Amino acid sequence: MTGVNRNFLYHNNGDGTFTDVTERAGVPGMDAKGSKLWSVGAAWLDYDNDGYLDLFVDNYLDWSWASSKVCGEEGKRLSCSPLMYAGRPNILYHNNGDGTFTDASESTGIAHFIGKGMGLAIADYDDDGFMDIFVGNDVMGNFLFKNLAGQGFTEVAIEAGVAYTEDGLPISNMGVDFRDLNDDGRPDLVISSLGGDTFQLYLNTGQGFFLPATFQAGLGYGTLKMSGWGVGAYDLDNDGRKDVFTANSHVSENADFYGHDLYKQPNAVFLNLGNGRFRNVAAEAGPAMQAAAAHRGCAFGDLNNDGRIDVVVSAIGQPAELLYNTSANDNHWILIQVEGRKSNRDGIGTKIKLTGESGRVQYNHVTTCVSYLSSSDKRVHFGLGADRRIREIELRWPSGKVQVVREVAADQILKVREE
Repeated sequence: MTGVNRNFLYHNNGDGTFTDVTERAGVPGMDAKGSKLWSVGAAWLDYDNDGYLDLFVDNYLDWSWASSKVCGEEGKRLSCSPLMYAGRPNILYHNNGDGTFTDASESTGIAHFIGKGMGLAIADYDDDGFMDIFVGNDVMGNFLFKNLAGQGFTEVAIEAGVAYTEDGLPISNMGVDFRDLNDDGRPDLVISSLGGDTFQLYLNTGQGFFLPATFQAGLGYGTLKMSGWGVGAYDLDNDGRKDVFTANSHVSENADFYGHDLYKQPNAVFLNLGNGRFRNVAAEAGPAMQAAAAHRGCAFGDLNNDGRIDVVVSAIGQPAELLYNTSANDNHWILIQVEGRKSNRDGIGTKIKLTGESGRVQYNHVTTCVSYLSSSDKRVHFGLGADRRIREIELRWPSGKVQVVREVAADQILKVREE
């Protein structure tokens, strides 16, 4: 769990209780000089493929009560711009395999980059077998940390075309998902941002860089007045195409006083139309989607195991919203639960290629790091449309092993153990 001035690691005792092992594990959330940090995103990943899950934490502003600024009119205070504060370095903890971690930020090059991290996601964007890290920064260029065969990282966001908007501007990036949206086998990036900035979509070319596709995809003008936080790319209607869900709200509770933006906003669902474009169908998605609130994070998973992805959305000042997916259609699905080796039993980083009986090919990978300040279901979901069977499921484990399962029935939770 991340926080201001301190993070927490709770060990699951297996009996319904947890033990705070933060200090013993060595992950309190401080920089190399012992300074306290404001941490936001956290991701489990095995960056060196040794079978043990490492921990990446992105950090936000160099803020304290003593340095806190006051913005807005008396009685109508606003959140101050992050431009008024310095950024902080991120942290990479290497798993020692004995319940402890070593801060590897300096040795891997992560500590050399000062950011204002918010959204965080992992994927092997260049298909070299090692997980890469994307950090969405607030009003400064994003970071794309390219994994150098587990030995370190180099930051390549500018070269890859994902540091700024296609106009070359830094914006208020909030949540992010790093997932293949057009099923070409390459992870793409979808990023939510605050009002006045459109959400961003970057398509992976497979040649080391991404192409901006926000407006071509229909996510430009439709998101201009939205302030998005949590975001996830999931097939919500099981038609075989990943849709996009966003949790929305302005950052400042007094935004309404200034006439430009609304503080409380409804969430959004962008349906994947299959031609490279998306359409906001929130108005058709039921009364729960019309509820305006101070939404922030959102987590995804099939909570009732009916094959449809549900969403849990956090909201400031009120209980979390539990959105059960009740999409009515005859489309088929599968949930794949993998079991890897050593400490990475969740198989995080495993890449999955699925070929349906119709010949349609889809791609996904195992990760819990999605959205903003959230952790999602580790099981990998595929919508199958009319396909009742699956020809082949290919799993590329972080260990490098390739495993193939053939002739699988749809509409089930399939458990696959690394051989």
